[in-house]
Amino acid sequence: MGGQVVEFYYDVRLRYRDTCTIEALAHRTNATLLWRPVLLGAIYRATNAPQGAAGSASDVFNPTKKAVTSRAFQRTIKRYGIPYNEPPRHPVKTTAPLRLLYFVDESQRVKLTHALFRAYWVEGLNVSDRGTLVDVVRRSGVSGAEEIVKAVEDGRFEGQKERRELETATDLAVQRGTPGVPAFWTLDEMWIDRQGKQRKGRLYWGQDRMQFLEAVLLANGDETKLSQVAKPLRSLEPRVTSRGIPQDEEVKLEFWYDFSSPWAFLGWTQLARVQRQFGDRLQIEMKPFLLGILFREIGAPNLPMAAISEQKRNYMQLDHRDWVRWWNAVNDQEGRPDRDIDFHWADIFPIRTPMLLKAVLVEPSLVGPLFRACWESNLDMANDEILSKVISDAGYDGPQVLQQVNEQKCKADLRARTAEAKEVGINGVPSYRVFRRNQAQGDGEWKQTGDIVWGQDLVTDVEDYIAGWDGVTSAEAGARSISSKL
Repeated sequence: MGGQVVEFYYDVRLRYRDTCTIEALAHRTNATLLWRPVLLGAIYRATNAPQGAAGSASDVFNPTKKAVTSRAFQRTIKRYGIPYNEPPRHPVKTTAPLRLLYFVDESQRVKLTHALFRAYWVEGLNVSDRGTLVDVVRRSGVSGAEEIVKAVEDGRFEGQKERRELETATDLAVQRGTPGVPAFWTLDEMWIDRQGKQRKGRLYWGQDRMQFLEAVLLANGDETKLSQVAKPLRSLEPRVTSRGIPQDEEVKLEFWYDFSSPWAFLGWTQLARVQRQFGDRLQIEMKPFLLGILFREIGAPNLPMAAISEQKRNYMQLDHRDWVRWWNAVNDQEGRPDRDIDFHWADIFPIRTPMLLKAVLVEPSLVGPLFRACWESNLDMANDEILSKVISDAGYDGPQVLQQVNEQKCKADLRARTAEAKEVGINGVPSYRVFRRNQAQGDGEWKQTGDIVWGQDLVTDVEDYIAGWDGVTSAEAGARSISSKL
């Protein structure tokens, strides 16, 4: 047994890449890992999560969001070099293989889990079929395989004990706050919730939040000491390449945003760091647009947070807090070159932003003051007097800027930018697009590198594009990736 204990909640319906890192993470942090199969469908039902008729959460996405997220998954597979083939049927009912995982001795569960994932996500097999389960058991390398095979053939692997243990684990995952899988529960982490109450034990949801898990394990379960861990926090994030911008090239990064999003605010706070990282051959172009109008045009709910389950909504607020904590700890480790993020959930939400967006079209330098007014100072930015004061406090003539904001030219500019967002395939904020050109060609044409990246949590994808990743090859030697963790 290692030091701290992590419970890993999973269903073999979850993407194959999610099991490819957790064992190595546990080894690096000297943690004990407990594998806890759960029923994803039962989690969805218990939390009233929106899902399609086949049981897939992505089936309810609007077409633009579905396209962006699908391509993002394919990008992840390419970045990490994970063996993967789209199953001919997905999702497949996984009750039987999950009960089988509780039938085998816990010491054999890991081997069988890997075999089941490979059968589902690489070989495209129907793991609900008993014949498939027999074949998977025999190829898995588990001890006592033939006895397990007999239990599969005569049905003993789905006894009352296995049913009860699967249901218990699933119920516990729901109680601990997970909206889905994979999820990771740290038994000993001490933290403070939004009500200021100290809690013990903490849930992290998603393979793309494993850097949070690793950091807190390295900090011995103390969230207040993340910046004091021996490793640079950014080294815990997956990267494809460790290079800078290739010689003789210059890069343009588009940052698509609306002030209405707390996630866009977090993305904005990191632009200065990205600029420092890549230097003067990177130019950042701000792309304001009306998110609400785009949502209406692409068939997305005007308030996405209201369209998801309460369980997921609660977790996303916790997740946002984690990102504030993370970026402040990164800033601390790097010598505090930026202001700490002093985030406050807006009391008046949704924030009406047309005037703010037009204001930055008049004075682009107002982006920072307006973002901070919305998400740190908690001001009523729909009030023209307050908006004018914020603009004046930033060193501009507030009344004059508001006069220009109301001119037809400014309104038409914002409409055109919003139409452009739809045209290029933006589905939410923040979104990023990376372009590059060869400096030797002078005013050569900008060419897009890779795809749209949606979400400030995928900034490492953006950085890899800036550094010259082609969107196809997997990690180079030395870069932190899933393949380097195995």
